[in-house]
Amino acid sequence: MEAKLEKAILQCPSCRTELSVSGEVEGIEEKCPICQAQVWIRSFPRLYRAPVPRESAVLADDSKARCSFYPELEAEKVCDECGCFLSEKASVRWGDQDFCLPCLHRLREEKKTTQFLARAKRFDNRALALVTLFAPFTLFTAPIALILLWKHRKEPQGFERKSAWRWWLALFLSIAWLVGWLILGIVWASLILEDFS
Repeated sequence: MEAKLEKAILQCPSCRTELSVSGEVEGIEEKCPICQAQVWIRSFPRLYRAPVPRESAVLADDSKARCSFYPELEAEKVCDECGCFLSEKASVRWGDQDFCLPCLHRLREEKKTTQFLARAKRFDNRALALVTLFAPFTLFTAPIALILLWKHRKEPQGFERKSAWRWWLALFLSIAWLVGWLILGIVWASLILEDFS
């Protein structure tokens, strides 16, 4: 467990005077004792904790594999995407896998792999919104919802696994609205035909 510091040292933004803050506080809003400037500082819990000691990097010798990015360091890991040798310093842990930065960049920016994106599109939520929020227009929105659900049915849905009830509910409502509109159309057409006969 991390040891906590007794007080944090902050600075006045105007005159750079040190301001001591004892105890964890979310924010400070008061005047600087030296220059009387209004000081508003938002602090985070990490400010009050002792620095976490970093593991020292292992230097490589001739008998060990070297890191692809830091040749002076020993390779301790392998990139799960491209297989290059990585030191602890060069590797990025993502979930239960290790990656080098070029691979992580490629997976996020070029391949747009959903599990590496900060935000993933939830097409089941969009389809559900189309058939609930736009209920009067479901003659048009229900087919769009069905297309969204069918086209994106196998795509991963972001970081956390969610149950499929939204997808099934959106599918059921889309079909129900279309069947309802079909029945309404048949009834309306039969009434018109009765008036002409």
